[in-house]
Amino acid sequence: MAQDQAASQWRTLIKACFLRRVPSDQFADLVQALKADHPTLSSEISTQALFDAGHQNGLADPRLAGYLEVLLDSNIIEIDSPLAILQPSIQQHGVTLDEVEGAARPHVQTVMVQSLAKKIAAGIIEENRELFIILHRLVPWINYYPSSMTLGFLVSATLGCFVAQRALLSAKAKKIKASFGQSLTLLINNLSQVNIQLANTLAYWQKHYQLHDELSAESMDLLNNVELEALSFQEGIIDNMPVNSRSGLYIYLNAALSERPLFDDMTVMSYLNMRYKGEIASLTTELILASFDILANAMYRNEPSHTITRLRSFLVNKLPNFLSNYAVMMFPPLSIETCISQALLRIDPAAFPSFSQMFDPLGKGGVLSEARQEFLFACALHQLIPEGSIEGLLGDVPMQSLPAGGRYARNELVAQCTSNPARIEELIGELENMEGNAGEIAGAMIEALLQPLCGILDNWQEQEDQGESQPVYDEFGSILLLVLMIWHRFDLDEVAHGILDPNSFTAQYFRSASRSRHIQELTERESELLGGWVRGLFETEGINDELMSACKPAEFNLLVTTLFDQSIRACQAGVLAVETLKGGFEYFLASFLLPSLAAGLVWFANRIWETKDSSDLIDSLMPALHTLLLRPSSMSPDPSAMHSAVLAIVAEPLDAALTHAQRVHSLRVDISPMLDVVKPHMQKHRHRAAALQELETWASTPKRGLETALKSMIHALMRWNIASANSTDMSPPSYTHRLLLRTLQILGANATLNILTDEIMAQMESGDYVDMTFDIVVTMILAPPQQQQPVIPPPAFAQHSSSPYPHQHNRLTLREALHTQFAEANELSKTDTARASVVVRLYRRVEAFCTAAATMNADAGDVLGMGDPTAGGDAAADIDDVIKQTEDFLGSGAGKGMMLMG
Repeated sequence: MAQDQAASQWRTLIKACFLRRVPSDQFADLVQALKADHPTLSSEISTQALFDAGHQNGLADPRLAGYLEVLLDSNIIEIDSPLAILQPSIQQHGVTLDEVEGAARPHVQTVMVQSLAKKIAAGIIEENRELFIILHRLVPWINYYPSSMTLGFLVSATLGCFVAQRALLSAKAKKIKASFGQSLTLLINNLSQVNIQLANTLAYWQKHYQLHDELSAESMDLLNNVELEALSFQEGIIDNMPVNSRSGLYIYLNAALSERPLFDDMTVMSYLNMRYKGEIASLTTELILASFDILANAMYRNEPSHTITRLRSFLVNKLPNFLSNYAVMMFPPLSIETCISQALLRIDPAAFPSFSQMFDPLGKGGVLSEARQEFLFACALHQLIPEGSIEGLLGDVPMQSLPAGGRYARNELVAQCTSNPARIEELIGELENMEGNAGEIAGAMIEALLQPLCGILDNWQEQEDQGESQPVYDEFGSILLLVLMIWHRFDLDEVAHGILDPNSFTAQYFRSASRSRHIQELTERESELLGGWVRGLFETEGINDELMSACKPAEFNLLVTTLFDQSIRACQAGVLAVETLKGGFEYFLASFLLPSLAAGLVWFANRIWETKDSSDLIDSLMPALHTLLLRPSSMSPDPSAMHSAVLAIVAEPLDAALTHAQRVHSLRVDISPMLDVVKPHMQKHRHRAAALQELETWASTPKRGLETALKSMIHALMRWNIASANSTDMSPPSYTHRLLLRTLQILGANATLNILTDEIMAQMESGDYVDMTFDIVVTMILAPPQQQQPVIPPPAFAQHSSSPYPHQHNRLTLREALHTQFAEANELSKTDTARASVVVRLYRRVEAFCTAAATMNADAGDVLGMGDPTAGGDAAADIDDVIKQTEDFLGSGAGKGMMLMG
């Protein structure tokens, strides 16, 4: 009974400490107080409670590592207990711990292994028995994670500790050496492919302690010769200190803001902190300057107006808020105002003219003439600078003022929208304002509008006294179309939409709505509904209320592509006449069915790519598609507007498919009118893909197409760096991150990496600007997104399995290609020493960034209180009880008066 009470109090304390973000030193005092009252509390119970509370869906709470080290130092947890409690299960076989180390928050197992390695290296193991138990516990870990560098470092620390050098050479170690030696061989063989230094260290210990079991003479030769040779080669490569070129941050920011922005605060802060190593003034000044540079670049490149608006909105609505993170780190005489002043002195005056220059008929910068002023007022709104400083920084009398409503707060906006729905429309109208409030408005809209809309669709309730069914379809379709427009416009994922249930309507829709199903895949009810719609569309019954009341709107939207498929098949087989097909499809131009075309037209695009020379399929598809695309002149305004909205969603895949069909079926005259309808709706989707025309321009570059185009862009970046060192107002070079992404997608990561290393080698031969080139290439490797996108992306929802636009999230990234080439660097050095040397230097710099970024993310997450460690468990439901129990416990005197931090 006493043990159960102690365990309960322990779990209560642990949960509350995570929730209240108690620092590690105060946590140590609290657990010592509890230990004094319950000295016999088992190590297993303590360990289990710690890990139960210290994670969210497997991802470690930032406080976990510190708490674990406290418990190890206090001898509350025995050194082997974490390995026993978190021992991997059979479901995790083949997964490596290192796969999750690049995430913003590492996996709980990774944190545990890293903490144990740190403590063991510091000498926490004191007895032979402890060492033997640790080695015994490590065997299943190695067998489950044979390629994990994280685990390799733990094994290395264990074998290198003082106790191991005594215990493993004794006769009593024979049994554990035999079992552990087999696993160690597996670990060495796998790590030799990814980290030759670590593998070589483990091989040394294996030989020293004779842990190689039945290792062959050939294997020993490999360990003693090949790995030592590789290590010797790598240790002979001397690197210079990295430099921060102006082009580096220019590339990174361009990538982060390329089409749909990927400006994640934590990721970008980690990158910047690692790049500038605590030089806050340089970081802030260069970030402001780069933000103006990318905006000027977009103007000079004649990017679409929505691109310029997006970058301008980042400068005004996002950057000041982001700079607030650094403002608190500055102390007099350093200030944000000083950094802004220095940055504005270096921006391109041709792109950002003063008010007197904006009327120059020969100038092109009039479109951005207000950008400086908007940025300064947004900084004043976020209290980075006083409003009175704006005129001095601007060098002119401002023609703007702070917004009348002041700075918005998201929670207040959500409350306003909830109590007054008309406020939503007002705020949507303010989204495009360049005043500094758009970020809070957008966040409030997602919370107050988008997620509830998805919830309405998922939990659609029809009123029993609704009467006619057509208004129900109208209402459901309107909501669905709005959600689709936002989903498509910003290329959102299910998490951003608040879709948590994979079986919900919205989850099913975005996953598979544009994929038709075979009849055999349908349930009996779905088959009955499908038959009803076929009769209603193509027979004398028509679309009546009985049919619509029998089929819920959600059911219809998940059946529509199968309905199209069966109709086209019937036309191909001669069962359905073309004119009958066209007449039935005209129903889809009515407002209550129009939203269903968003998925239906994607299905048409997919099927067009399958036509090839099949005339019977194309002869059925094109008349039907012609009916759906070319709306009649008699269409009323509301359905016409909905039709345009649908076309904006599906324009890009349709355009590509119809262009393909025009080439394959050149004699058809009905394709060109459909292309004319589709093209005006292009470029309304924020993605990172290059348009076909842009891609063709790069591919037609003299000599080697994409390779030459990419090298030319790197040369332009280098020339700009050199020239801007002597001139403070140089215009930025023409740059688009799409070129790098398309080169990756078409030539592959290895070929693209070879192009980048070629440029470094060329600079090394000439002896000029080597460090600058390294900075450009390293930034390109690190720049988001790490995953590649299709050349012509699909709508964000479901793809047909035979679609020519498959998701390609599993393609090799530049960083992964660098890992592969690094593993082969020793072999490469025998034929091309210069290239192998470049690969090693690149690998060191990239991994230094990534390792430091992971650490900084964890630290920053800790400071910001990221994550709810109770999510996913029953503790979330009892959170108030947990806090109350802990406060009662502390108040009882057991906590010695220590208060938990709020």
